[in-house]
Amino acid sequence: MSPNFRKRLAVAGVGVPLCALVTYAGGVVFVTGLGAAAALGYREFAAMMRGTGTRVLTLPGAVAAFLFPFVVLAGGLEGGGFFAASLMLAFPALALVTVDLSERPIRAAACTTFGVFYVGGLLALGLPLREGGPLLPAGGDAVAGRMAGTLIFFFPVVITWLADTAAYLGGRALGKRPLAPRLSPNKTVAGAVCALLAGLAAAVLYPRFLLPEIWTPNLVSTLAFGLVVAGLAIVGDLAESALKRECGVKDSSQMLPGHGGMLDRLDSVLWAVPAAFLFLFLFV
Repeated sequence: MSPNFRKRLAVAGVGVPLCALVTYAGGVVFVTGLGAAAALGYREFAAMMRGTGTRVLTLPGAVAAFLFPFVVLAGGLEGGGFFAASLMLAFPALALVTVDLSERPIRAAACTTFGVFYVGGLLALGLPLREGGPLLPAGGDAVAGRMAGTLIFFFPVVITWLADTAAYLGGRALGKRPLAPRLSPNKTVAGAVCALLAGLAAAVLYPRFLLPEIWTPNLVSTLAFGLVVAGLAIVGDLAESALKRECGVKDSSQMLPGHGGMLDRLDSVLWAVPAAFLFLFLFV
């Protein structure tokens, strides 16, 4: 077993149970976890942007990314929308008075806004998913509700993990044709197909065994859910690869030994969790 693999196992051994406990706790504890991940992810984004010579608002952006889930907790999706609109006004105004014209303040505001929305805004959609979306009725047993909410939140996360594993194994065994050679040369079409098939299988099996009394969509909708989540997880992975190639870095940071940075761990989840919530919100 290589030292790097040991590091990956050690980080996963701590991180996975911690994420499960924070998700089970829900409420302020859960949004604090989301906010911390968003702030760390935004700081990595800002560091990569600075590496290209692009000025960004590092501290204001990190604070805004951290607060995004709290705003959704307090004001729901409507509150999140008002917060987003406020940031679109605040960041350009702040950049105009703090960034020299030679450093392009409007571009700095635009990159800051994108980074906050991309990390903080997308992660904030994990909160209504954790609360059960349209699947859990209001009221009911608190303990059962916490467990159900945790299982619902981890549904797209598990699909993402299994799809990613299938893509890696399938790509190594069958992959010849590259999927997006300019973005990520090691990803293959065969790996992507394996990822989608794994997503479909997980979408059927996960609710059958873990959400038997909660998951109400029929088989066709369940398969569509798995296809959407797994497909957008692949897109999220490619988007992160494109960002790192633009910035000329291999990993978003070295914060997590053996794993890279926070954005390296969140790349697919940033797309899969919002996709799951929006699918349930629109079609269930």
